[in-house]
Amino acid sequence: MSDLVIHVTPEQRQRIEKVARERGYNAPDDYLLALFELDAEDEDADEDPVAAFRQSWHEAMTGQTYPVSTLWDDMDDE
Repeated sequence: MSDLVIHVTPEQRQRIEKVARERGYNAPDDYLLALFELDAEDEDADEDPVAAFRQSWHEAMTGQTYPVSTLWDDMDDE
């Protein structure tokens, strides 16, 4: 297995290290791998953003919408 090398500036490295510590990670590598895992698990990761926008725009233009007042209804039921 070969190592992955990511080129960052010293300032970017410091920022990554700081954020990793703030989030409870012992090393920047652990933090970056966790970010990768979250992204890989994202169910919409394979979705084409242009197609998603077109679908959403079509639904909005054809009245397939919900009132804002119902936005949290499903969350309240839980």
